[in-house]
Amino acid sequence: MQMLKVEHLYKGFDGKPVLKNVSFELNKGEVLAVIGPSGSGKSTLLRCLNLLEKVDSGNVTVAGETMCYTDQSGKVVYAPGNTLRSIRLKLGMVFQSFNLFPHFSVLRNITEAPMRVAKMPREQAEKAAMELLEKMGMSDKADAYPYQLSGGQCQRVAIARALAMKPDILLFDEPTSALDPQLTIEVLKVIRLLAAEHMTMMVVTHEMNFARDVADRAIFMHDGEILEEGNAREVLTNPTHEKTKAFLRGFNEI
Repeated sequence: MQMLKVEHLYKGFDGKPVLKNVSFELNKGEVLAVIGPSGSGKSTLLRCLNLLEKVDSGNVTVAGETMCYTDQSGKVVYAPGNTLRSIRLKLGMVFQSFNLFPHFSVLRNITEAPMRVAKMPREQAEKAAMELLEKMGMSDKADAYPYQLSGGQCQRVAIARALAMKPDILLFDEPTSALDPQLTIEVLKVIRLLAAEHMTMMVVTHEMNFARDVADRAIFMHDGEILEEGNAREVLTNPTHEKTKAFLRGFNEI
């Protein structure tokens, strides 16, 4: 089942193109790794999908619902507000900088959206949150505040918070880039667990071994374009495009 379809996506800032004719699909239960150098448009792509940015042209469909399309005059038409709210709930987003509420406890960070947005009763929201914290190996941190946690723990709370809304697709924007190697292992372990449970995910990452071993497919982006796409192991071990080869060589030399 197709969960995400992106066609001919364009996005620019101040007249400078950042995404150029980006097209791809994501099927239910797949993990899609998005790799490429800094400034290639990876994070902007996620922000467009999550409605944090509006596209200049292109079509986006999420779980069968049209988010936006380009009409015959070339104008981008977004779905009505209630449809966009429905689509937003289908997408969970995990940011590289965690974006936790510093004045909320771990438990409240996770329960706030289910209670406020989904109108879930407090008891039900807290029960679900504690189950997620157990899954993250953090059930003893429910009453802690973000400043009392390591970066890896903060990111695991951020993942639990995203999962609390039961999204159809989980988007990760370089979830380990702010972490040291040991904390990176903690977070990648959680994402591996979600992959084993067939969670549909799109992961922007610089962790090439993780992308090779966990992702089903990989996209290589360069200068706002998708230059290579295919089976993750194939793209990461036997790339065909010269720019993909050069990019991966840089990682192998580190």
